[in-house]
Amino acid sequence: MIGPVPSNQDTPLDAGAYRHQMLLLRSAHCARPVLYQDRNRFINGLSLYQDGGRVSMTVYLAGAKEGIDSGEVQIKPATPGAPA
Repeated sequence: MIGPVPSNQDTPLDAGAYRHQMLLLRSAHCARPVLYQDRNRFINGLSLYQDGGRVSMTVYLAGAKEGIDSGEVQIKPATPGAPA
């Protein structure tokens, strides 16, 4: 029996963007506010798409009609003592 073949297919092309998108997904799932234009906003939806071989994300915030590029949304810093 042959074991799994090692590959780098599970390694993101852009580790920084991957981490930011992962934290946005987590914020949406846990109903944690994010910062957009210095205001706390909640994520209403996320859309992922391929952009030249990389994955890009559009964020839809509660109360906003238009989608926003994920790079424009900031993750709120964790509060001390809060679960991760």
